Amino acid sequence: MTSVKPFVQTSPAYGGDYNPEQWDAATFDRDLELMVEQGVNMVSLGIFSWARLEPTEGTYDLDWIATLIDRLYAKGISTDLATGTASPPVWMAETYPESLPVNANGVRLGFGSRQQYCPSSPIYREKSAALAGALAERFGAHPAVKLWHINNEYGCHISECYCDTCRVAFQGWLSERYGTIEELNQAWGTDFWSQRYAAFEQINVPKAMPTFRNPGQMLDWKRFSNHQILGCMLGELNAIREHSALPITTNFMGAFAPLDYREWAQHLDLITDDHYPDPADPAAGADIAWQADVMRGLAKGAPWLLMEQTTGAVQWRPRNSPKRPGQYAMWSMQRMAHGADGILQFQWRQSKGGSETFHAGMVPHAGKASRTWHDSVWLGQALKRLAPVLGARSEASVAVVIDWESEWARSVSVGPSDHGTPFEGAKAWHRTLWEQGIATDVLGPDDELDGYKVLIVPELFIDRPSVAKAAERITAAGGHVIVTAGTSVVNETMGAQLGGYLGSFKELLGVQVADHALLTGPVFGPGENRLATTEETTRANTVNRMSRAVGIPAAHTWLGLEATTPALERALGAAGAEGLDLRGGMWAEHVIAAIPADLLERYDGDLPEGIVAKGFAVPGKIGEADVIASFDGRGGSVDLAGMPAITRRTIAGEGGTKGGAWYVATDLDAPSRAALWTMVSMYARITPVIAGLPDGVEAQKRGEFTFLLNHSDKSVQLGGIVGIDLISGQSCTGHVMIAPRSSMVVAPAE
Repeated sequence: MTSVKPFVQTSPAYGGDYNPEQWDAATFDRDLELMVEQGVNMVSLGIFSWARLEPTEGTYDLDWIATLIDRLYAKGISTDLATGTASPPVWMAETYPESLPVNANGVRLGFGSRQQYCPSSPIYREKSAALAGALAERFGAHPAVKLWHINNEYGCHISECYCDTCRVAFQGWLSERYGTIEELNQAWGTDFWSQRYAAFEQINVPKAMPTFRNPGQMLDWKRFSNHQILGCMLGELNAIREHSALPITTNFMGAFAPLDYREWAQHLDLITDDHYPDPADPAAGADIAWQADVMRGLAKGAPWLLMEQTTGAVQWRPRNSPKRPGQYAMWSMQRMAHGADGILQFQWRQSKGGSETFHAGMVPHAGKASRTWHDSVWLGQALKRLAPVLGARSEASVAVVIDWESEWARSVSVGPSDHGTPFEGAKAWHRTLWEQGIATDVLGPDDELDGYKVLIVPELFIDRPSVAKAAERITAAGGHVIVTAGTSVVNETMGAQLGGYLGSFKELLGVQVADHALLTGPVFGPGENRLATTEETTRANTVNRMSRAVGIPAAHTWLGLEATTPALERALGAAGAEGLDLRGGMWAEHVIAAIPADLLERYDGDLPEGIVAKGFAVPGKIGEADVIASFDGRGGSVDLAGMPAITRRTIAGEGGTKGGAWYVATDLDAPSRAALWTMVSMYARITPVIAGLPDGVEAQKRGEFTFLLNHSDKSVQLGGIVGIDLISGQSCTGHVMIAPRSSMVVAPAE
């Protein structure tokens, strides 16, 4: 095919996954009427239909789905046509058992669930591409089909397979990557623990082992696993492209750690996402903003689609709470505010049986008697009125950088700490920005980073020289860069950054990390009760004359910080944390002045004490950097007392501008992040989308449209709002009232 047709809409996409094969003909007839009533204009068909589409090997039955597509189209409903390959049929498992995946313990998983395939399986790849090609040949030019939907939630259940097929494929992938076995030995550091290989054929997949796996091997295993699953998707994509020029997508799952979505996004024509925030989580709104901004970043700022959410409760948590009244619509509008051009659900009609029986649908078990029905009707009508928003883009002056390979590296590193949740530091900083009302982009290391007023680089575990260079250009132009602890710790093969951590960022920041100084939290020795009360501990210490004399700052779970500049103290109050102190979490570092490379080479790393301590002789300075906050000895920071916790190097830029390169040597808690952000934002002259909003109210700009979202349980009154509310059609002439868990979309008055 020569060119891809654009995904064209006249109003935001609205509908969801539809599985009519689970129902009889009378129910389908009724569904057509109900879809029209709800304002549905798109459904996803065939996602789990392989057994119907190819009931026996090599025999396709596409007439039944063709009839559905035609009848839906006659009602004005287009189709996002899935390839059905997320759940191979039973005949594949029985005829080709080697296509089933194997776990790290060597157990081959069986049929009866979903996603039961090995990503390296030649049979699975052949059959999935053939089915995709057959569908594209039949429906590639059908006027009702607007989008191709490959597979479903790749890697959700099987992101790694440890079978013999994968072993051979892994060996070939490594041979192509390294060329010679000696290059691999150097990269993996195999002289440690006598792990040297004489040939690629000796390398196994990293299945269950006696103790720690080789970190270099594990990082490459993550890369290989991503590569194999991506290969499955590309096989189907190429088969479709032989017959169809329609846009192609596969549904992402936010910042899903096992797959490098930045790489995947390059091959897709439209970014789509599945997201199921927990209604019982007070930070669910922050999670929605984060995931939506990740999608917008993957789409290079272009609109994207929410492919799946639920109308009420999911079925897969230990206990499943429904969305509160108004939340379904408001969270949908929040996705639109952050760049979505469509809102689809899983699923249209709630299943009557199977593993997702109790997963909510647009038509619930109770039908029109349920609140969900009426909420879905309201949302469908409201989205139609948002047609003018389609295609509008968001603008942000702040960007947060995330890197999938750095997350893989952090997750496979043996030390210095446990790995926490994926993208933990990035999400924490993004939440601070969202809570402060700041529009934010979430981008990757290879994206265009120049032009932002503030760039935040949180826990970028692998050293990325390209990001450091972009940071230098930003600060030279008068912008500011915040780099956080845990950045540039290793290289691309998991080798430590020798000569001090911070790698490519050392020169810009003016500091480097000499040592990690993490807290452990409480440690319980022999004979100690983990549930012991303070009184019981005190009683034990009356006789524990040795251990009671031992200081244990590492047993704390927080670190005390002291502002060494009045500006940070003022920022703490301005951020709403008046009266609170500055604190870090359990990650701390020993920061020293950056040591020039020529000195490191001259002394071969064995530096005189005077050079190591350079900068501490001048109060408030460390080399060329100012100390903004220091560890103050409270909590677990006793051994770091007086050492820098936050530094800033002022950069003289073009035309007399002054940028700033900030380093944060601990994982700041929420008030401390807010305080630092407030200080940086004053230097960078960044203000919220709308300042002074009441608690719980979010504002986002998308083109000329202003989204106002009330996440709180109280009605709020806002002043200075002028225009037309697209949702209600009412004029806004100054003061507006927004009900709890509801929203407005304000367009300029004509």
